[in-house]
Amino acid sequence: MVTVDDDGKPSRSTFKVLERLRDATLVEVIIETGRTHQIRVHAQHLGYPLLGDEKYGDAAANRAAKQYGLKRLFLHAAEFGFSAGEPRRDYLFHAPLAPELEAVLATWPRA
Repeated sequence: MVTVDDDGKPSRSTFKVLERLRDATLVEVIIETGRTHQIRVHAQHLGYPLLGDEKYGDAAANRAAKQYGLKRLFLHAAEFGFSAGEPRRDYLFHAPLAPELEAVLATWPRA
């Protein structure tokens, strides 16, 4: 298990609230580094673990989320980019939210 530690390697995640739901919050996370389980570790450290996370999550919240159809970790890479090649080219890829996660959001009660 990875933890936040002052003596560990530096990492940075920026969390932005997109929507407040009942007992959950939908957020966008921008990572400026690429550490192992970075989003999951930072969210748990802040006291807001990802739903469906069996390693860093909250067991009671995960059980409750199953009633809304959550069967996996609620984590999605909406955008991914990098630079490569000669001459240098930028690549940026976008992916819509997976249908099974859209279905969870559709049934989750609003705040």
